[in-house]
Amino acid sequence: MIEEDDDDVDDVSRDLLGAPPRVINIGLEIFAADLASQDVQVAHVRWSPPAGGNSHLAGLLEKLQGR
Repeated sequence: MIEEDDDDVDDVSRDLLGAPPRVINIGLEIFAADLASQDVQVAHVRWSPPAGGNSHLAGLLEKLQGR
């Protein structure tokens, strides 16, 4: 078990809450654009579910990949 000093936790909380938000957005680009329009530091990662979300096709892809 790791024990932390209460002062260390307070410092981390203060640093985290005192800084402007930084966001990693995965998926819908409109969320990243909305945050950026509010001057939020945001990194967008383009992602979509395998096989476009079709579970049957995703299962076939998994078989082809040997999973």
